[in-house]
Amino acid sequence: MRNCLDFEETEQYGLRKGIVFYFDDLIDEEIITFLERIIEQFLFMTHAEFTKKRGGNDYPNRRNIRGGWRKVFHREFDNKDYNSSQVLVLDNCSPQHLQTIYTRIQLSNYRNFAFDSVCSFLYFQCQLDTEWSDIYQFMEDVNHRLNICYASAGYEMAINILHGPGSMGYGIRALKNLDYVNSEETEWLHLRVSSKTGIPCPNFIQVLCSDWAKKIDDKVPDEICAKLENGKLFLDILNRISERMYEPTFEEVESRYQKLYHLLKPILVFPERTRFMKKEDWEKRLKRFEEI
Repeated sequence: MRNCLDFEETEQYGLRKGIVFYFDDLIDEEIITFLERIIEQFLFMTHAEFTKKRGGNDYPNRRNIRGGWRKVFHREFDNKDYNSSQVLVLDNCSPQHLQTIYTRIQLSNYRNFAFDSVCSFLYFQCQLDTEWSDIYQFMEDVNHRLNICYASAGYEMAINILHGPGSMGYGIRALKNLDYVNSEETEWLHLRVSSKTGIPCPNFIQVLCSDWAKKIDDKVPDEICAKLENGKLFLDILNRISERMYEPTFEEVESRYQKLYHLLKPILVFPERTRFMKKEDWEKRLKRFEEI
């Protein structure tokens, strides 16, 4: 796809497929056990292993994983009260090599009742050759075990913070010419998902809770696939052939994104500008789907 994948990867940044989940389950032992299974399933899907970690006490450094990621996972999340966010980042980057897999787990039981905020967040990046059908199945499986408020999957900018100062800035500025690529920094991490705000952008796959779904037109365009699964609305722009999901052509992506943008427009919001992008570039990015 010309606009997305005509891109040269560097040691600092490159493109991956990514998945994000916002959910509001009360974090307890059962949820922690399920989250461990989610990580296992993700690694099985990607045929890769984590080598680096960053816990809440490691910021902003990455450290080598010793004793396996499960040991790190349980040390970070077992026996916590979750009155504030507990964060763990796992990946396989090095100063010379951009990570091929990445996950950020951010968990909290804090409730801001004034804003009805979603508290917990999962973010994954995987290789570009990961099948869309596997990603879709992964999202279905997670949806059956967590109370998903919003989930999304598409292309993401992966950034290697171990490469040195400036990597984040270079990676984010590269998004200026990548309309269909998102990032943790620009779309996901600082978004407040609540019934009083919205979601940041259309994507190749998105999952809407019933509160979001009832705010959009129930007449979904023919080129967009819609399915109800466990009470959530799945929307995507992929092509289906013999039970597989394939990348649309560039022209199909342009057309379907435009239709999806107008379908989702009642619940779209604009995240705050990242410090790594100039004001005029950020304003252009926010309007990128209106200019297709």
